[in-house]
Amino acid sequence: MGNLIDILTYVAPPVLLLLLGAAVRRAGWFKAEADASVSVLTVRVLYPCFFFYHIVGSEELMPPDNLAFVVGSGFLCISLGFLIAWLVARLTRMDTLCAPAFIFSAGIFNYGYFAFPVAISLFGEPILSKFIVFNLGVEIAIWTVGIFFLASSQFKLSGLFNPPAISIILALLVRSFGGSAIIPSFIWEVIEMLGACSIPVGLLLIGGSISDLMRGFKFSEGFKIELSAIFVRLLVVPALMILYAWAGPIPEGMDWMRKVLVVQSAMPAGIFALVVVRLYKGDRATAMRSIITSIAGCLITLPLWLLLGLKLIEG
Repeated sequence: MGNLIDILTYVAPPVLLLLLGAAVRRAGWFKAEADASVSVLTVRVLYPCFFFYHIVGSEELMPPDNLAFVVGSGFLCISLGFLIAWLVARLTRMDTLCAPAFIFSAGIFNYGYFAFPVAISLFGEPILSKFIVFNLGVEIAIWTVGIFFLASSQFKLSGLFNPPAISIILALLVRSFGGSAIIPSFIWEVIEMLGACSIPVGLLLIGGSISDLMRGFKFSEGFKIELSAIFVRLLVVPALMILYAWAGPIPEGMDWMRKVLVVQSAMPAGIFALVVVRLYKGDRATAMRSIITSIAGCLITLPLWLLLGLKLIEG
């Protein structure tokens, strides 16, 4: 696995892409007006193609019982984040305006754009299909448990049927019926090219968004939101996930699942949460404080959690 220097080297590419996104936004080369269209393009086209390509192109066909365990793990990990965030909100007596946005934002880790390049650097591209199936459970938890905490009165089952989730399900079906062999080569090539754009474009977009958020950023009174976000997202949840990855029961032949849990545990809050908070008319200031604080803090905690987690599971 390597030492701390190796971990920092693996984490550097996505961090540099985030910084580049912030830099081009500040330079005026990447206008904020483009965010809405680029976000839609990424979520509805690039990201689904990325999922589809890596699942269908995977050489390993995941057995149904393993599939259920992986999806269920993704669901439970995000639900654990929501539950810990809810308990912290209650213990700190967070007001009713801030609490829902805090629970939702601090409960979600950056399970895609940041996790994927780190996973590729650590383990190579073959691990990605496992991460993507894990993320199907994450998506289900976000649009059910997450929306219940954020705005229970506005919950809609239709939220589960989004392009990334549909692409994962479709890819699993295609994979079971022959995989890429049943797809015309020219279509497969287009899917590959579009999928390859998803992570770089997504990270540049996130970097630009962080730059915008920082301009109007103000700390909460007594740093309650910021300290709570660090406690939930960067300390308690990672510790529990790594503890399970190290000592918890994993089905036979699925030791790679421990790697998935370790990488996902180290991730900061996902900036995608801000989009959903805005959509459901939650408190954007609270979401921004939770997200930005965890992203800044993860520059320290992420390599340390990865180093500890990988040493434990490999030992």
